[in-house]
Amino acid sequence: MAPTSHTGGSPNEGGKTVLFTGGGGAGSEAMHRLLRDRYDVHFGDADPEAKPYGVPARRWHMIPMASAPEFIDRLGRLCRGLGVDLLVPGVDEELLPISMARDTLPCDVLLPPAEFVATHLDKLASHALLKAQALPTPDTEPLAARRTVRLPCVVKPRRGRGSRDVAIVHTEQELQAHVVHCRRPPDDFIVQELLQGQEYTVMVAADRDGRLRAVVPVRVDVKRGITLRAETDADQAVIAACAAIHAEHPVAGCFNVQAIKTAAGSVKPFEINPRISTTACLALAAGVDFIGLYLGAGSVPAESPGGLAPYRNHLRLRRSWHNEFRT
Repeated sequence: MAPTSHTGGSPNEGGKTVLFTGGGGAGSEAMHRLLRDRYDVHFGDADPEAKPYGVPARRWHMIPMASAPEFIDRLGRLCRGLGVDLLVPGVDEELLPISMARDTLPCDVLLPPAEFVATHLDKLASHALLKAQALPTPDTEPLAARRTVRLPCVVKPRRGRGSRDVAIVHTEQELQAHVVHCRRPPDDFIVQELLQGQEYTVMVAADRDGRLRAVVPVRVDVKRGITLRAETDADQAVIAACAAIHAEHPVAGCFNVQAIKTAAGSVKPFEINPRISTTACLALAAGVDFIGLYLGAGSVPAESPGGLAPYRNHLRLRRSWHNEFRT
């Protein structure tokens, strides 16, 4: 895909106000920097010390943990007070409560429907759905009922994020030791076929009507829980595989696909995250304003292949740290 300017965004597009939750995440500083001239951008987080350097204090807001009984009420009041037009949830634990309460919130929500969210937060249910739709996916089973997944394999929690308690194990002893070390019951774990190849994390973005507007593959070079070094890579096989997932279940909003492209050229998604990822800032920097596309403010050139938004290919992301000292 040819390089292009940002799609869907003149400065402060229509005066829209956007609130991101999970504001302490790795991508928030870049989101603020890239979006502040187009939208009135705010960030919410349950950790008062998590504010990224560069995000102004007036744009930083405390919200309760998703498990708190007052979470939805407080979030709704914050959205009303700020005049939020679009809420962008970024924390797994928040997704289902927000998706189920979206009709009570005073703003639109950049999130797929509750059914989609619930299915893909459960990695075993997600695998079962892809398999039922005849889409490629690595063999995946509950740990307690493992039959076909062979060692070495990946063991991970059935529900979880950020590579927490995820490991590659080579022996039965390693597998059992990992479960014990994580202090979780065996029923909490799944085992998954170990795929060899290049890892991708892919933004899939649709508008309010569920029309696919962008697919942005990011080749992962270095990952430590979150992606540290990566590059946009318009690999047509990866784009086709992710577009096929959306075609089977067209949903509004954004979701993220994690996949492996094998040496033989097959693409197998191993996780679907029903939200934006921390690499969404790279897609944005490359020219895809997923907010504008969702709101209908962004346009896609008529000549774009597949009707998808073009973006700058081979744009690299390198994450480093800012050390902040305060009294």
